[in-house]
Amino acid sequence: MILSDTHAHLSLVSEELGKERLASLIGDYARAWESTAAEGRSGSLLLDPGVDPDDLGPRLELLAPEGRLPPFIRLAAGLWPSARNLASPRSSLDALEVSIARASRDGLEPAAIGECGLDYHHMEGSAEAQALLFEGQIALATRLGLPLIVHSREAAAETLVLISRGRSSAPVIIHCFGYGPSEARAFLDSGCWLSFAGNLTYKGSDALREACAAVPDDRFLLETDSPYMNPVPLRGKASTPLDIERTYALAAGLRSVGVGELAETVSRNARSLFG
Repeated sequence: MILSDTHAHLSLVSEELGKERLASLIGDYARAWESTAAEGRSGSLLLDPGVDPDDLGPRLELLAPEGRLPPFIRLAAGLWPSARNLASPRSSLDALEVSIARASRDGLEPAAIGECGLDYHHMEGSAEAQALLFEGQIALATRLGLPLIVHSREAAAETLVLISRGRSSAPVIIHCFGYGPSEARAFLDSGCWLSFAGNLTYKGSDALREACAAVPDDRFLLETDSPYMNPVPLRGKASTPLDIERTYALAAGLRSVGVGELAETVSRNARSLFG
């Protein structure tokens, strides 16, 4: 099945598996899109996030070589909390805004800001520098009226504080949600959407599966985070959006719905958020 994937690093899929594999994947989504359009329905979407201030241009060259994105692909632009981006948060934010402005002049405006946020596992910069980089992107998303895609690892409480402090008027998506039901309730109470990835299928993810089952339909998303987080039984291998079917199957069972119904829920939410 060709299913919506709300967080897939397509340029990294190309690096890991080759341009031919990416072209084949995009062809599969294009054919599915045309088929559903012929039936008068909306098709499945792919959201490709950004991680560096200068990656938007190369991703556009890869995914929109003729100056126009396929109708099923959305791009985000953002700054992951890497050592490079955290060395000078203000400079990184300025460079990101220049990149977004350049793409917008060409009619290729991003559909979201991100991924951005806090990573206290890798901890490639201080908590203070991570907060500055994150708060700058919260403000940018609010100013541009774009959804915010948030990375939060081992930093649930701190992420919630900064989201609340920023008082973003834009939708906030917690991508690759990795916490349990109590954290899920806290993020939902703050107005966030929660997106679940292949780690939902991993051994030891009972709390994550409990959280997945409890999220309201209108706040629920699924993703691969490809080329990472391949669902079992292919954990550890590079993934593509085609691997998301196994995550849908598990999530549908947890939520006591059919895969088709869940697919429509996720696609509807993705269209609502990303256009």
